Amino acid sequence: MYVLMDLEWYCGRGRKISPTQLAALRVDEGWQTLDRLFFRIRPDSAKAVNWSHMAFSGGTQEDFLSGPTLSKVLRDFRAWLHKDDVMCWWAEKAPEVFKQLHTPLLQTPPSVPQRVLLDHVSPVLASKGIIQENPYKIAASLGLAVPTFAHCSEHDVLTIRSVLRALDFSQENLQKQAKRRTSPDSSRQDPFRADMPYQLDGNTGLFHRKDCDDIPDCAVLSGYTTFKPCFQGKARPCRCLKEEYRLAKRERNRSIIDRSQYNFVYAKTSPVFHRRDCPHILSANDIMGSIFYDACAQTGRRPCKFCRPAPLDLVKNPEKNYPSVKPVNGPSQKNLPNPEQRAIRRLEQSQEERRNAQLDTMTDQERADLLTLTQPGYAFWAAAGYKNFHRRDCRKLKELSNLRGFSRFSDAVHTGHTPCKLCKPTKKQDMVYSFPISSRKRQNESVQDLAALCEESQFAYSREADYFIIRTPLGRWRIHLSCNPISVDHINLTRTPDNPLLYHRQPRLFLSLADTFSYIERHDRKLADLKRQPLEAT
Repeated sequence: MYVLMDLEWYCGRGRKISPTQLAALRVDEGWQTLDRLFFRIRPDSAKAVNWSHMAFSGGTQEDFLSGPTLSKVLRDFRAWLHKDDVMCWWAEKAPEVFKQLHTPLLQTPPSVPQRVLLDHVSPVLASKGIIQENPYKIAASLGLAVPTFAHCSEHDVLTIRSVLRALDFSQENLQKQAKRRTSPDSSRQDPFRADMPYQLDGNTGLFHRKDCDDIPDCAVLSGYTTFKPCFQGKARPCRCLKEEYRLAKRERNRSIIDRSQYNFVYAKTSPVFHRRDCPHILSANDIMGSIFYDACAQTGRRPCKFCRPAPLDLVKNPEKNYPSVKPVNGPSQKNLPNPEQRAIRRLEQSQEERRNAQLDTMTDQERADLLTLTQPGYAFWAAAGYKNFHRRDCRKLKELSNLRGFSRFSDAVHTGHTPCKLCKPTKKQDMVYSFPISSRKRQNESVQDLAALCEESQFAYSREADYFIIRTPLGRWRIHLSCNPISVDHINLTRTPDNPLLYHRQPRLFLSLADTFSYIERHDRKLADLKRQPLEAT
Protein backbone atom coordinates (compact mmCIF):
# COMPACT_ATOMS: atom_id res chain seq x y z
CA MET A 1 0.00 0.00 0.00
CA TYR A 2 0.99 3.60 -0.52
CA VAL A 3 1.17 5.89 2.50
CA LEU A 4 0.92 9.67 1.95
CA MET A 5 3.30 11.39 4.38
CA ASP A 6 3.84 14.88 5.72
CA LEU A 7 6.29 16.20 8.32
CA GLU A 8 6.37 19.74 9.73
CA TRP A 9 9.43 21.16 11.46
CA TYR A 10 11.32 24.36 12.15
CA CYS A 11 15.03 25.15 12.41
CA GLY A 12 15.96 26.42 15.85
CA ARG A 13 19.09 27.99 17.16
CA GLY A 14 22.25 26.42 15.79
CA ARG A 15 20.18 25.14 12.83
CA LYS A 16 18.82 22.27 14.91
CA ILE A 17 15.82 20.63 13.25
CA SER A 18 12.82 20.44 15.62
CA PRO A 19 9.86 18.40 14.28
CA THR A 20 6.36 19.51 15.30
CA GLN A 21 3.85 17.31 13.39
CA LEU A 22 3.78 13.98 11.57
CA ALA A 23 0.86 12.62 9.55
CA ALA A 24 0.40 9.45 7.50
CA LEU A 25 -2.53 8.38 5.30
CA ARG A 26 -2.70 4.81 3.94
CA VAL A 27 -4.72 4.67 0.70
CA ASP A 28 -6.00 2.00 -1.67
CA GLU A 29 -5.65 1.90 -5.47
CA GLY A 30 -8.39 4.52 -5.89
CA TRP A 31 -6.81 6.90 -3.32
CA GLN A 32 -9.52 6.06 -0.78
CA THR A 33 -8.47 6.28 2.88
CA LEU A 34 -7.80 2.95 4.61
CA ASP A 35 -6.09 4.17 7.77
CA ARG A 36 -4.54 7.35 9.11
CA LEU A 37 -2.11 8.48 11.77
CA PHE A 38 -1.43 11.97 13.15
CA PHE A 39 0.86 13.23 15.90
CA ARG A 40 1.64 16.60 17.42
CA ILE A 41 5.20 16.33 18.76
CA ARG A 42 6.18 17.83 22.09
CA PRO A 43 9.21 20.17 21.73
CA ASP A 44 12.38 19.43 23.70
CA SER A 45 12.19 22.78 25.46
CA ALA A 46 9.23 25.16 25.48
CA LYS A 47 11.27 28.21 26.54
CA ALA A 48 12.62 29.36 23.17
CA VAL A 49 9.72 28.12 21.00
CA ASN A 50 8.07 30.58 18.61
CA TRP A 51 4.48 29.32 18.81
CA SER A 52 3.43 31.54 15.91
CA HIS A 53 5.66 29.59 13.50
CA MET A 54 3.70 27.96 10.68
CA ALA A 55 5.00 24.54 11.76
CA PHE A 56 2.57 24.77 14.74
CA SER A 57 -0.48 25.43 12.52
CA GLY A 58 -3.74 23.77 13.50
CA GLY A 59 -3.09 23.37 17.22
CA THR A 60 -2.71 25.36 20.42
CA GLN A 61 0.36 25.57 22.60
CA GLU A 62 -1.24 23.15 25.08
CA ASP A 63 -1.88 20.63 22.28
CA PHE A 64 1.82 20.42 21.49
CA LEU A 65 3.04 20.48 25.11
CA SER A 66 0.75 17.54 25.93
CA GLY A 67 1.85 15.57 22.86
CA PRO A 68 4.30 12.63 22.82
CA THR A 69 8.06 12.99 22.40
CA LEU A 70 9.75 12.47 19.04
CA SER A 71 11.19 9.07 20.01
CA LYS A 72 7.74 7.76 20.99
CA VAL A 73 6.20 9.13 17.78
CA LEU A 74 8.80 7.37 15.64
CA ARG A 75 8.42 4.09 17.52
CA ASP A 76 4.63 4.20 17.22
CA PHE A 77 4.86 5.09 13.55
CA ARG A 78 7.27 2.24 12.86
CA ALA A 79 4.87 -0.18 14.56
CA TRP A 80 1.97 1.21 12.46
CA LEU A 81 3.75 0.72 9.11
CA HIS A 82 3.28 -2.49 7.10
CA LYS A 83 6.19 -4.29 5.45
CA ASP A 84 4.73 -3.70 1.97
CA ASP A 85 4.02 0.02 2.52
CA VAL A 86 5.68 2.74 0.42
CA MET A 87 6.03 6.19 1.99
CA CYS A 88 5.11 8.99 -0.44
CA TRP A 89 6.28 12.54 0.34
CA TRP A 90 5.34 15.59 -1.69
CA ALA A 91 8.87 17.05 -2.05
CA GLU A 92 12.42 15.84 -1.55
CA LYS A 93 13.36 17.74 1.62
CA ALA A 94 10.86 16.02 3.94
CA PRO A 95 12.17 12.43 3.50
CA GLU A 96 15.72 13.68 4.02
CA VAL A 97 14.75 15.32 7.32
CA PHE A 98 12.74 12.27 8.34
CA LYS A 99 15.77 10.02 7.81
CA GLN A 100 18.01 12.42 9.79
CA LEU A 101 15.60 12.16 12.74
CA HIS A 102 14.77 8.45 12.41
CA THR A 103 18.26 6.95 12.06
CA PRO A 104 20.01 8.24 15.23
CA LEU A 105 16.99 7.78 17.51
CA LEU A 106 15.99 4.26 16.40
CA GLN A 107 19.53 3.25 15.35
CA THR A 108 18.29 2.22 11.90
CA PRO A 109 17.19 4.01 8.72
CA PRO A 110 13.53 3.79 7.57
CA SER A 111 12.78 0.19 6.57
CA VAL A 112 10.28 0.79 3.73
CA PRO A 113 10.77 2.43 0.30
CA GLN A 114 10.10 6.14 -0.18
CA ARG A 115 8.88 8.17 -3.14
CA VAL A 116 8.90 11.90 -3.93
CA LEU A 117 5.49 12.59 -5.45
CA LEU A 118 6.45 15.85 -7.17
CA ASP A 119 9.06 14.01 -9.24
CA HIS A 120 6.32 11.70 -10.54
CA VAL A 121 3.54 14.29 -10.84
CA SER A 122 5.61 17.00 -12.59
CA PRO A 123 4.96 15.71 -16.16
CA VAL A 124 1.21 15.62 -15.50
CA LEU A 125 1.24 19.16 -14.10
CA ALA A 126 3.31 20.41 -17.04
CA SER A 127 0.89 18.84 -19.54
CA LYS A 128 -2.02 20.67 -17.90
CA GLY A 129 -0.15 23.98 -17.69
CA ILE A 130 -0.19 24.01 -13.88
CA ILE A 131 2.77 25.59 -12.07
CA GLN A 132 4.55 23.11 -9.81
CA GLU A 133 3.78 24.69 -6.45
CA ASN A 134 2.79 23.24 -3.08
CA PRO A 135 -0.37 21.07 -2.92
CA TYR A 136 -2.59 23.90 -1.70
CA LYS A 137 -1.81 26.13 -4.68
CA ILE A 138 -2.26 23.24 -7.10
CA ALA A 139 -5.61 22.44 -5.44
CA ALA A 140 -6.64 26.09 -5.88
CA SER A 141 -5.70 25.88 -9.59
CA LEU A 142 -7.89 22.78 -9.90
CA GLY A 143 -10.79 24.41 -8.03
CA LEU A 144 -10.66 21.93 -5.12
CA ALA A 145 -11.92 22.63 -1.62
CA VAL A 146 -9.19 21.92 0.94
CA PRO A 147 -9.21 21.83 4.75
CA THR A 148 -7.79 24.65 6.84
CA PHE A 149 -5.27 25.34 8.36
CA ALA A 150 -2.50 25.01 5.79
CA HIS A 151 0.79 23.50 7.02
CA CYS A 152 -1.09 21.27 9.45
CA SER A 153 0.23 17.80 8.62
CA GLU A 154 -3.18 16.16 8.90
CA HIS A 155 -4.61 18.64 6.39
CA ASP A 156 -1.57 18.42 4.12
CA VAL A 157 -1.93 14.68 3.45
CA LEU A 158 -5.66 15.11 2.76
CA THR A 159 -4.88 17.89 0.29
CA ILE A 160 -2.22 15.75 -1.42
CA ARG A 161 -4.76 12.94 -1.77
CA SER A 162 -7.35 15.34 -3.27
CA VAL A 163 -4.80 16.62 -5.82
CA LEU A 164 -3.79 13.11 -6.89
CA ARG A 165 -7.42 12.08 -7.32
CA ALA A 166 -8.24 15.25 -9.29
CA LEU A 167 -5.26 14.65 -11.61
CA ASP A 168 -6.41 11.03 -12.08
CA PHE A 169 -2.85 10.02 -11.25
CA SER A 170 -2.22 6.26 -11.54
CA GLN A 171 -0.36 4.48 -8.77
CA GLU A 172 1.44 2.38 -11.36
CA ASN A 173 3.68 5.41 -11.95
CA LEU A 174 4.99 5.06 -8.38
CA GLN A 175 6.33 1.53 -8.76
CA LYS A 176 9.79 2.83 -9.70
CA GLN A 177 11.80 5.81 -8.56
CA ALA A 178 11.37 8.80 -10.87
CA LYS A 179 14.27 10.94 -12.05
CA ARG A 180 14.87 14.04 -9.99
CA ARG A 181 13.51 17.19 -11.63
CA THR A 182 16.39 18.87 -13.49
CA SER A 183 14.70 21.61 -15.52
CA PRO A 184 13.01 24.10 -13.22
CA ASP A 185 12.54 26.60 -16.08
CA SER A 186 8.88 25.74 -16.22
CA SER A 187 8.48 27.44 -12.88
CA ARG A 188 9.91 30.66 -11.52
CA GLN A 189 10.50 29.00 -8.18
CA ASP A 190 11.25 25.54 -6.85
CA PRO A 191 7.79 24.22 -5.85
CA PHE A 192 8.62 23.07 -2.34
CA ARG A 193 10.68 26.12 -1.40
CA ALA A 194 8.49 28.80 -2.95
CA ASP A 195 7.02 29.97 0.36
CA MET A 196 10.31 30.16 2.27
CA PRO A 197 11.47 33.61 3.46
CA TYR A 198 14.79 33.66 1.53
CA GLN A 199 15.36 32.82 -2.13
CA LEU A 200 18.65 31.98 -3.87
CA ASP A 201 18.93 32.95 -7.53
CA GLY A 202 20.84 30.08 -9.15
CA ASN A 203 21.86 32.22 -12.14
CA THR A 204 23.45 35.14 -10.28
CA GLY A 205 24.29 33.54 -6.92
CA LEU A 206 22.48 36.35 -5.09
CA PHE A 207 20.53 35.63 -1.92
CA HIS A 208 17.27 37.64 -1.71
CA ARG A 209 14.38 38.22 0.58
CA LYS A 210 11.29 36.52 -0.83
CA ASP A 211 9.60 39.81 -1.79
CA CYS A 212 12.74 41.53 -3.11
CA ASP A 213 12.12 43.74 -6.18
CA ASP A 214 15.58 42.91 -7.58
CA ILE A 215 14.67 39.28 -8.37
CA PRO A 216 14.58 38.91 -12.20
CA ASP A 217 11.42 37.53 -13.78
CA CYS A 218 13.36 34.65 -15.38
CA ALA A 219 15.23 33.70 -12.17
CA VAL A 220 15.48 30.07 -11.08
CA LEU A 221 15.03 30.20 -7.31
CA SER A 222 15.53 27.87 -4.39
CA GLY A 223 14.06 28.73 -1.00
CA TYR A 224 15.78 28.69 2.38
CA THR A 225 14.84 29.46 5.97
CA THR A 226 18.37 30.46 7.03
CA PHE A 227 21.48 32.13 5.60
CA LYS A 228 23.23 28.77 5.21
CA PRO A 229 24.27 29.29 1.52
CA CYS A 230 25.89 32.62 2.45
CA PHE A 231 27.68 31.12 5.46
CA GLN A 232 29.02 28.34 3.23
CA GLY A 233 30.29 30.81 0.62
CA LYS A 234 27.87 29.57 -2.07
CA ALA A 235 25.89 32.82 -2.29
CA ARG A 236 26.19 36.57 -1.78
CA PRO A 237 23.49 38.50 0.12
CA CYS A 238 21.45 41.01 -1.87
CA ARG A 239 21.28 44.62 -0.70
CA CYS A 240 17.79 43.89 0.67
CA LEU A 241 19.40 41.58 3.25
CA LYS A 242 22.54 43.57 4.06
CA GLU A 243 21.66 44.45 7.67
CA GLU A 244 19.78 41.23 8.37
CA TYR A 245 22.71 39.14 7.13
CA ARG A 246 25.17 41.14 9.24
CA LEU A 247 23.14 40.46 12.40
CA ALA A 248 22.66 36.78 11.50
CA LYS A 249 26.39 36.34 10.96
CA ARG A 250 27.21 37.91 14.33
CA GLU A 251 24.66 35.70 16.06
CA ARG A 252 26.04 32.60 14.33
CA ASN A 253 29.63 33.44 15.32
CA ARG A 254 28.57 34.16 18.89
CA SER A 255 26.90 30.75 19.04
CA ILE A 256 30.03 29.02 17.64
CA ILE A 257 32.26 30.69 20.23
CA ASP A 258 29.85 29.95 23.11
CA ARG A 259 29.80 26.25 22.20
CA SER A 260 33.57 26.00 21.80
CA GLN A 261 36.36 25.61 24.35
CA TYR A 262 38.46 28.35 22.73
CA ASN A 263 39.91 31.07 24.95
CA PHE A 264 41.41 32.88 21.94
CA VAL A 265 39.82 33.12 18.50
CA TYR A 266 40.69 34.43 15.04
CA ALA A 267 39.48 34.47 11.45
CA LYS A 268 41.18 32.22 8.93
CA THR A 269 42.42 35.10 6.74
CA SER A 270 43.05 37.61 9.53
CA PRO A 271 46.55 38.49 10.85
CA VAL A 272 45.06 39.24 14.31
CA PHE A 273 43.76 37.02 17.12
CA HIS A 274 41.30 38.05 19.84
CA ARG A 275 39.90 37.15 23.22
CA ARG A 276 36.75 35.07 22.89
CA ASP A 277 34.59 37.98 24.14
CA CYS A 278 35.96 40.52 21.65
CA PRO A 279 33.10 42.05 19.55
CA HIS A 280 35.32 42.50 16.47
CA ILE A 281 35.59 38.74 15.81
CA LEU A 282 31.80 38.48 15.40
CA SER A 283 32.02 39.95 11.89
CA ALA A 284 34.39 37.22 10.63
CA ASN A 285 33.31 34.81 7.92
CA ASP A 286 34.80 31.81 9.71
CA ILE A 287 35.97 31.20 13.28
CA MET A 288 39.10 29.36 14.37
CA GLY A 289 40.86 29.38 17.72
CA SER A 290 42.79 27.73 20.50
CA ILE A 291 42.69 27.23 24.24
CA PHE A 292 46.26 28.55 24.60
CA TYR A 293 47.72 31.97 23.90
CA ASP A 294 51.02 30.54 22.60
CA ALA A 295 49.24 28.39 19.99
CA CYS A 296 47.68 31.51 18.45
CA ALA A 297 50.94 33.46 18.59
CA GLN A 298 52.78 30.63 16.84
CA THR A 299 50.51 31.03 13.80
CA GLY A 300 52.18 34.40 13.16
CA ARG A 301 49.16 36.45 14.22
CA ARG A 302 49.46 39.45 16.49
CA PRO A 303 47.18 40.30 19.47
CA CYS A 304 44.15 42.47 18.83
CA LYS A 305 44.74 46.10 19.93
CA PHE A 306 41.12 46.44 21.05
CA CYS A 307 40.64 43.45 23.40
CA ARG A 308 44.40 43.02 24.14
CA PRO A 309 44.53 39.26 24.79
CA ALA A 310 47.06 38.06 27.37
CA PRO A 311 48.33 34.55 28.25
CA LEU A 312 46.15 34.34 31.37
CA ASP A 313 42.93 35.62 29.78
CA LEU A 314 41.03 32.34 30.11
CA VAL A 315 37.38 33.27 29.69
CA LYS A 316 34.86 30.81 31.05
CA ASN A 317 32.63 29.18 28.43
CA PRO A 318 29.06 29.03 29.78
CA GLU A 319 26.82 26.31 28.45
CA LYS A 320 23.24 27.06 27.47
CA ASN A 321 20.08 24.97 27.30
CA TYR A 322 21.85 21.74 28.17
CA PRO A 323 19.38 18.88 27.63
CA SER A 324 18.25 16.81 30.56
CA VAL A 325 19.85 13.38 30.70
CA LYS A 326 18.23 10.19 31.90
CA PRO A 327 20.07 8.18 34.54
CA VAL A 328 22.69 5.79 33.30
CA ASN A 329 23.12 2.34 34.78
CA GLY A 330 26.88 2.51 34.89
CA PRO A 331 29.05 -0.44 33.91
CA SER A 332 30.57 -2.76 36.43
CA GLN A 333 33.54 -1.12 38.14
CA LYS A 334 35.24 -4.37 39.12
CA ASN A 335 38.80 -4.83 37.92
CA LEU A 336 38.93 -1.37 36.32
CA PRO A 337 41.97 0.90 36.77
CA ASN A 338 41.55 3.70 39.29
CA PRO A 339 41.37 6.51 36.66
CA GLU A 340 38.49 4.76 34.90
CA GLN A 341 36.64 4.12 38.15
CA ARG A 342 37.06 7.78 39.05
CA ALA A 343 35.66 8.83 35.66
CA ILE A 344 32.57 6.60 36.12
CA ARG A 345 31.89 7.95 39.61
CA ARG A 346 32.27 11.50 38.34
CA LEU A 347 29.83 10.85 35.45
CA GLU A 348 27.19 9.44 37.79
CA GLN A 349 27.65 12.34 40.21
CA SER A 350 27.35 14.91 37.39
CA GLN A 351 24.17 13.36 36.01
CA GLU A 352 22.60 13.17 39.45
CA GLU A 353 23.37 16.83 40.15
CA ARG A 354 21.87 17.94 36.84
CA ARG A 355 18.72 15.88 37.36
CA ASN A 356 18.14 17.39 40.80
CA ALA A 357 18.89 20.98 39.80
CA GLN A 358 16.03 23.52 39.65
CA LEU A 359 17.26 25.38 36.56
CA ASP A 360 14.03 27.38 36.16
CA THR A 361 14.55 29.17 39.49
CA MET A 362 18.22 30.03 38.91
CA THR A 363 19.77 33.19 37.54
CA ASP A 364 21.88 33.00 34.39
CA GLN A 365 25.09 33.09 36.45
CA GLU A 366 23.91 30.37 38.83
CA ARG A 367 22.89 28.18 35.89
CA ALA A 368 26.28 28.68 34.20
CA ASP A 369 28.10 27.81 37.43
CA LEU A 370 26.03 24.66 37.90
CA LEU A 371 26.80 23.48 34.36
CA THR A 372 30.50 24.11 34.97
CA LEU A 373 30.42 22.17 38.25
CA THR A 374 28.67 19.23 36.59
CA GLN A 375 31.09 18.82 33.68
CA PRO A 376 32.19 15.18 34.04
CA GLY A 377 35.67 15.97 32.70
CA TYR A 378 36.54 18.41 35.51
CA ALA A 379 38.19 17.48 38.82
CA PHE A 380 39.08 20.95 40.20
CA TRP A 381 37.38 24.36 40.18
CA ALA A 382 38.34 27.98 40.79
CA ALA A 383 36.42 31.27 40.87
CA ALA A 384 37.26 34.48 39.05
CA GLY A 385 39.21 36.85 41.30
CA TYR A 386 40.42 34.13 43.69
CA LYS A 387 43.82 32.46 43.82
CA ASN A 388 42.82 29.04 45.20
CA PHE A 389 41.32 26.08 43.37
CA HIS A 390 39.21 23.40 45.07
CA ARG A 391 37.91 19.85 44.95
CA ARG A 392 34.21 19.22 44.34
CA ASP A 393 33.45 18.45 48.02
CA CYS A 394 35.11 21.61 49.38
CA ARG A 395 32.65 23.73 51.42
CA LYS A 396 34.32 26.94 50.24
CA LEU A 397 33.24 26.12 46.69
CA LYS A 398 29.56 26.53 47.63
CA GLU A 399 30.10 30.24 48.36
CA LEU A 400 31.84 31.05 45.05
CA SER A 401 30.50 32.04 41.64
CA ASN A 402 31.83 32.73 38.13
CA LEU A 403 33.55 29.34 38.13
CA ARG A 404 35.85 27.56 35.71
CA GLY A 405 37.02 23.96 35.80
CA PHE A 406 40.24 22.00 35.29
CA SER A 407 40.78 18.34 34.46
CA ARG A 408 44.27 18.08 35.96
CA PHE A 409 46.15 19.52 38.90
CA SER A 410 48.89 20.84 36.60
CA ASP A 411 46.32 22.70 34.43
CA ALA A 412 45.12 24.67 37.46
CA VAL A 413 48.66 25.43 38.65
CA HIS A 414 49.79 26.63 35.21
CA THR A 415 47.03 29.27 35.20
CA GLY A 416 48.44 30.81 38.38
CA HIS A 417 46.15 29.16 40.95
CA THR A 418 47.26 27.52 44.20
CA PRO A 419 45.72 24.50 45.99
CA CYS A 420 43.09 25.20 48.65
CA LYS A 421 44.44 24.56 52.17
CA LEU A 422 41.09 23.23 53.37
CA CYS A 423 40.27 20.48 50.80
CA LYS A 424 43.95 19.99 49.79
CA PRO A 425 43.62 18.90 46.13
CA THR A 426 46.46 16.75 44.76
CA LYS A 427 47.53 15.16 41.49
CA LYS A 428 45.90 11.91 42.60
CA GLN A 429 42.47 13.43 41.88
CA ASP A 430 43.33 14.20 38.24
CA MET A 431 40.53 13.34 35.77
CA VAL A 432 42.55 11.35 33.23
CA TYR A 433 39.49 10.14 31.31
CA SER A 434 36.22 11.84 30.53
CA PHE A 435 32.74 10.60 29.59
CA PRO A 436 30.39 12.60 27.34
CA ILE A 437 27.53 13.35 29.72
CA SER A 438 25.01 12.25 27.07
CA SER A 439 26.70 8.86 26.68
CA ARG A 440 24.48 5.94 27.68
CA LYS A 441 24.39 2.16 27.61
CA ARG A 442 22.42 0.54 24.79
CA GLN A 443 20.88 -2.89 24.98
CA ASN A 444 21.76 -5.79 22.67
CA GLU A 445 24.63 -4.04 20.86
CA SER A 446 26.94 -6.29 18.87
CA VAL A 447 30.00 -6.13 16.65
CA GLN A 448 27.68 -6.69 13.67
CA ASP A 449 25.98 -3.36 14.44
CA LEU A 450 29.38 -1.66 14.40
CA ALA A 451 30.23 -3.33 11.07
CA ALA A 452 26.90 -2.14 9.60
CA LEU A 453 27.68 1.46 10.64
CA CYS A 454 31.11 1.19 8.97
CA GLU A 455 29.58 -0.11 5.75
CA GLU A 456 27.01 2.67 5.73
CA SER A 457 29.79 5.27 6.06
CA GLN A 458 32.08 3.34 3.68
CA PHE A 459 34.83 2.88 6.28
CA ALA A 460 37.19 -0.11 6.01
CA TYR A 461 37.11 -2.36 9.08
CA SER A 462 38.50 -5.62 10.44
CA ARG A 463 38.40 -7.76 13.58
CA GLU A 464 41.68 -8.65 15.30
CA ALA A 465 41.37 -10.68 18.53
CA ASP A 466 39.65 -8.38 21.06
CA TYR A 467 40.05 -5.31 18.85
CA PHE A 468 37.79 -3.84 16.18
CA ILE A 469 39.87 -1.84 13.70
CA ILE A 470 38.31 1.01 11.68
CA ARG A 471 40.21 2.75 8.89
CA THR A 472 38.80 6.18 7.95
CA PRO A 473 40.23 8.54 5.31
CA LEU A 474 42.09 10.53 7.98
CA GLY A 475 42.66 8.08 10.80
CA ARG A 476 43.00 4.55 12.11
CA TRP A 477 40.98 3.53 15.18
CA ARG A 478 41.24 0.53 17.49
CA ILE A 479 38.23 -0.20 19.72
CA HIS A 480 38.81 -2.46 22.74
CA LEU A 481 35.80 -4.78 22.66
CA SER A 482 36.70 -6.48 25.94
CA CYS A 483 36.73 -3.21 27.92
CA ASN A 484 33.73 -1.91 29.82
CA PRO A 485 33.52 1.06 29.47
CA ILE A 486 34.87 1.14 25.93
CA SER A 487 38.42 2.38 25.34
CA VAL A 488 39.63 3.69 21.99
CA ASP A 489 43.13 4.02 20.48
CA HIS A 490 43.85 6.29 17.53
CA ILE A 491 46.42 7.08 14.84
CA ASN A 492 45.96 10.53 13.30
CA LEU A 493 47.10 10.04 9.71
CA THR A 494 47.37 13.79 9.15
CA ARG A 495 50.19 13.97 11.72
CA THR A 496 51.75 10.51 11.76
CA PRO A 497 52.17 7.75 9.17
CA ASP A 498 49.92 4.69 9.24
CA ASN A 499 52.10 2.61 11.54
CA PRO A 500 50.25 0.17 13.88
CA LEU A 501 52.81 0.90 16.61
CA LEU A 502 51.88 4.58 16.80
CA TYR A 503 48.47 4.25 18.45
CA HIS A 504 47.68 6.63 21.32
CA ARG A 505 44.88 6.20 23.84
CA GLN A 506 41.98 8.68 23.60
CA PRO A 507 41.36 10.47 26.93
CA ARG A 508 37.66 9.65 26.66
CA LEU A 509 35.57 6.58 27.52
CA PHE A 510 32.23 5.45 26.08
CA LEU A 511 29.31 3.37 27.30
CA SER A 512 28.18 2.10 23.89
CA LEU A 513 29.53 1.19 20.47
CA ALA A 514 27.10 3.65 18.85
CA ASP A 515 28.50 6.58 20.86
CA THR A 516 32.04 5.45 20.01
CA PHE A 517 31.32 5.38 16.28
CA SER A 518 29.59 8.78 16.45
CA TYR A 519 32.72 10.24 18.08
CA ILE A 520 34.92 8.77 15.32
CA GLU A 521 32.72 10.32 12.62
CA ARG A 522 32.77 13.75 14.31
CA HIS A 523 36.55 13.59 14.74
CA ASP A 524 37.11 12.82 11.04
CA ARG A 525 34.57 15.42 9.92
CA LYS A 526 36.37 18.13 11.90
CA LEU A 527 39.71 17.26 10.28
CA ALA A 528 38.07 17.22 6.86
CA ASP A 529 36.59 20.69 7.48
CA LEU A 530 40.12 21.90 8.22
CA LYS A 531 41.21 20.36 4.86
CA ARG A 532 43.82 18.14 6.47
CA GLN A 533 45.56 15.54 4.29
CA PRO A 534 47.01 12.18 5.47
CA LEU A 535 50.76 11.65 5.46
CA GLU A 536 52.18 8.87 3.32
CA ALA A 537 52.51 5.54 5.13
CA THR A 538 55.99 4.32 6.00
